Amino acid sequence: MILARLPRRVWVGLGFIAAALVVVLITSPLVGFVTENEWYSALGIGDVYRTRIAYEALLFFVTFAISLGYAATNVWIALRLRSGTALRAAGIRHRVVRTLVGAAGLTAAALIALVVAAGARTRWTDLALFLHYTPYTSTGVTEPLYGLNTSFYLLTLPFLHDLVGWSFGLVFTVGLLTAVLYAWRGRALDLRLSPQAIGHLSVHLGLLGLTLAASAFLGRYDLLYFHNGVVWGAGYTDVNVRSGLAVVQAALLLVLAGLMIANAGLRRLWVAVGGMSAWLVVSILVGAYPSLVQRIVVQPAELSRESPYIKREIDFTQRAYGVRDVQVRPYGGNAQVTAQDVGADQATIENLRLWDDRQIQQTYQQLQSIRTYYSFNHIDLDRYVLDGRLQQVEISSREMDQSKLPLQAQTWVNQKLVYTHGYGGAASPVSAVVGEGLPDYVTGNIPPQGPLQVTEPDIYFGELTTDYALAPSAQPEFDYPKGSDNAFTTYRGTRGVPLSGVNRLLWAMRTDDFNLLVSDQVQDRTQILFRRNVQSRISAIAPFLELDDPPYLVVVNGHLYWIQDAYITAGTYPYSQQERVAGDGVNYLRNSVKAVMDAYDGTIGFYIADPTDPIIRAYAATFPGLFKPIDRLPAGLPAHLRVPAHQFFVQSVVYGTYHVSVQDPSVLYNREDIWDLAVDQPYYVEIRLPGETQAEYLQIVPYSPFKKQNLVSWLGVRNDPGHYGQMTAFVLPKDRVVLGPQQVSSRIQQTPGFSSARTLLNQQGSSLIEGTLLVVPIGDSFLYFEPVYLKSTLTTQALPELKFVILTDATGLSPVTFQPTLQQALAQLIGEAPVSTGPPGAQPPVSANPEVTRLLDDALREYQAALDALRNDDLAGYQQHIRKAVGDVQEADQLAHGSGAAPPARPAPPTPSLPPPG
Repeated sequence: MILARLPRRVWVGLGFIAAALVVVLITSPLVGFVTENEWYSALGIGDVYRTRIAYEALLFFVTFAISLGYAATNVWIALRLRSGTALRAAGIRHRVVRTLVGAAGLTAAALIALVVAAGARTRWTDLALFLHYTPYTSTGVTEPLYGLNTSFYLLTLPFLHDLVGWSFGLVFTVGLLTAVLYAWRGRALDLRLSPQAIGHLSVHLGLLGLTLAASAFLGRYDLLYFHNGVVWGAGYTDVNVRSGLAVVQAALLLVLAGLMIANAGLRRLWVAVGGMSAWLVVSILVGAYPSLVQRIVVQPAELSRESPYIKREIDFTQRAYGVRDVQVRPYGGNAQVTAQDVGADQATIENLRLWDDRQIQQTYQQLQSIRTYYSFNHIDLDRYVLDGRLQQVEISSREMDQSKLPLQAQTWVNQKLVYTHGYGGAASPVSAVVGEGLPDYVTGNIPPQGPLQVTEPDIYFGELTTDYALAPSAQPEFDYPKGSDNAFTTYRGTRGVPLSGVNRLLWAMRTDDFNLLVSDQVQDRTQILFRRNVQSRISAIAPFLELDDPPYLVVVNGHLYWIQDAYITAGTYPYSQQERVAGDGVNYLRNSVKAVMDAYDGTIGFYIADPTDPIIRAYAATFPGLFKPIDRLPAGLPAHLRVPAHQFFVQSVVYGTYHVSVQDPSVLYNREDIWDLAVDQPYYVEIRLPGETQAEYLQIVPYSPFKKQNLVSWLGVRNDPGHYGQMTAFVLPKDRVVLGPQQVSSRIQQTPGFSSARTLLNQQGSSLIEGTLLVVPIGDSFLYFEPVYLKSTLTTQALPELKFVILTDATGLSPVTFQPTLQQALAQLIGEAPVSTGPPGAQPPVSANPEVTRLLDDALREYQAALDALRNDDLAGYQQHIRKAVGDVQEADQLAHGSGAAPPARPAPPTPSLPPPG
């Protein structure tokens, strides 16, 4: 059917509509390109964006041109052949394109080309790696099956698979479209194909065979990271059967492809059907024969057949996860903790983490947020030199949380111009306790105070800054609360995009914010601070980096920085076991990059932390100037680098299985020496390694034998400069039992003093909270420690206060000590103080002294009266009754133990946090 002729005015109207659609479709990408280029240029890395766009454009337009040319040519051929050669032979011209079928076919061809090109554009990273597979990006490690460098599997093979996948998708979809065009007969489909149609479709089948042959040939290399049996990678059947069959299959497919293409001249349906049937039979045989060999040849003698390949799995898995060079040292671990151990490891003792993240975060939020619109997002662990000593510190940023502004204050001006940034933060040593069980701040309050000085506290870029801000502007920016007034400031950074001239219109369109265009508060000097979230900013610049760990805050020379650990992952490393990282199955993991961002102006730098990684070297060649060597990190920051938590977690899980010797594959095959993590996650500690003279910052994890609870080993990774990334495994004697965390936890629960205190304190409006049980090596022993917190249940604003510390060792012979302070618990553990059998501060009297009984009864009554006062919001009454109760208990203790000394001064009672008046 020929398209009907339309009046001229209709064509003019359609032209205007088409032009409007083109303007709309072009404007949004154009605005996006211009504003993105401005944003990157403001950061000084405009070349990075333009390079990425060049790769995407190259893939899109080349793939689109090839796909459109191939699809349109085949549509045109099908349209000509379906119209009949007899009419053309008789000299009758017949339109084939300007028909409904022709228009539909060409439209479908264009859509196919767009889909294929759009998919190809997203694989620009594969193209970048493929183009930079050079001797510079070689790993120096050769896989043993084909003798190829492992970089081939990381850099080249993925793009080859992309090419085959695009080719297969294009040929298959265009073939389907061609078949539909031949079968389309008005309102019905006629599957009786003409000889010309059979010949044309045979060419499609031939091209499809070529792509399948290429896929089969590449499948040989895929065997090195597939898991087809007991081995991760190519096992006995893969090497001796599947690899050869892949070549045979590829050769047969090439023959069949040639036959199909030859059928373009023969035009015989049985040739096409026979070729497809042969391919189906070959596919079944190729799938069935290896399974038969595996069952008959391999399984009856699996260990002997697979041993050479298990050795490869051990070796290459250790390489892929960076656990090949772990030092192994013996460690006793079954000695009791002594006074000599404590004296020699004071740095370890002083840095025992008594504050859990959850409890310290609640305390920071209540005591350091100052105003309701500030939030402490999460707690970071780091180390700082304070008072001449290196101390492990918990630190968190005080960020602006605009969602906590009163509803009536959540205006455009407030959110974009006034409340633009957070302010400072809070930090406290992990073991320091002051007052009634509160942290001892080394920086805190507003303005910042403490020995950890913060001179530039404004946080314009952080974890909670999820929207853009406009600064400076005609509207003063809120800086911090100052008594009954507020202090204001003006942004001085230069890394935003200026909103002068046409930029206001462009960014108003980009953000879909009309206020940005018309507000008289926005000036020519105003900058739009875009992508202020740390991870969003990094991902926009380097989307190929995995960001699984949150960034952590660092204070250097009074300035605030964010350090973000970034990973390179892959799933094609030969002979390596897969692990889950960021939700994906990968078999190669490197913490290749440390990204550092200025919390004030958003300046960001990328530093290569693992120069042995070929993937990051390829990206560095792709984006010259973006990545810098780690030794160019600004002064002061190297002292705060650390092995990221998730990387060490994956490494520790892998090492728990692959710590075995490559020389004895039977151990791995039989799973004779598998280690489980004895705790949920590794943790950071400041301790002295056995054999070392100085304490250092490590991340450690204890191991238990598979499905057992005792300890068998512990793994530590060093973080300080000079030793960064070095791992040591300390293996315990196999003929001794060293208690693990679950066993020690059971001992704690069964300790009379703790169980009675828990029963007492979990009543009458309070709740006892057990912290995380951790273990550290000390001397030739393990020291277990667990903080215990007390929190009122009578108010939602109650503070968790550190009230007790539990200590013991891993022998099962030393007592479980449960005392208000770490030093008191240590004194009991090493025998310098008697071990109590009841709750601290409430031991039963050693004699039936009636005066002691009376004092304890009075203390109980005062405690009950204090709780009643607290329920009635009578803070003064609560303090008075608590003071009397504490005094009665102390006097009873003095009488019960026969001391004639005057009782100590009564400490001030804790001040509970009362809910704000309604």
